Amino acid sequence: MNQVDEVSNLIEKLSWGTLEEEKKDAINKLQYIKDEDLHLLVQPISKDYWDGAAETVIRLGYPRVKSILSGLLEWIQDINWPGAGEIAVFLLEIGDPMIPYVKDVLNQHSDDEEWVYRIFNDLIDHWNTVQILQIQAELIKISQEKANDLSALRILLTHGIYAKDVVCEIIQRKKDVLVFELKELHDTHPEIDCEALYKEFFNQQPNVIKQFHEHNKERFYICNSISKRQEVLREIEIFTAEFLTS
Repeated sequence: MNQVDEVSNLIEKLSWGTLEEEKKDAINKLQYIKDEDLHLLVQPISKDYWDGAAETVIRLGYPRVKSILSGLLEWIQDINWPGAGEIAVFLLEIGDPMIPYVKDVLNQHSDDEEWVYRIFNDLIDHWNTVQILQIQAELIKISQEKANDLSALRILLTHGIYAKDVVCEIIQRKKDVLVFELKELHDTHPEIDCEALYKEFFNQQPNVIKQFHEHNKERFYICNSISKRQEVLREIEIFTAEFLTS
């Protein structure tokens, strides 16, 4: 049996269905894993193995797992994934070595709204100003976009990179754009009553819901566009009350 097969056999004992003693023994043996095999521990096989794999990775610690940090950062894309919460805490504890990996995600994957949100929530929100300054350019870029922009503005404000009046101006511009877009949507589709559409949708029988949605997909598209912008406006109002109101 070669080295990779031995590691794979141990990983197969990390599942939820494995007896606890057998699982602990596998985790202990995996502490001697070769660096070139570490990637096998990143979300292996299927989700019922991930809790055990996360425990193994955390036991290995940093800097042993340096070569798989990018893979571990991908692990927190969805907080509902097994082991994601524990890996997030582990990455936060690693600190500065995570900065280039976070910077890369912010540069290359800023359109991945959920992943970037998790990185803000689990890592960036807890960083000190020295760390934040190293991703300043990325934060400014995201603050100009439509996803996670308020999170970026909050960090820029609380760490003194942007003054309050600058953030107020940016927020006002965002509000003006949203109000204009909402007016345009309402003006170009005055015949659409979104409240009535949603009410009619929820009153449909289960066997015709899909057909009803397909038949009205253009109206749903417009209503969803309106709803999303209204939600962003509410988020802006909450942000303003919390961070910009003296």
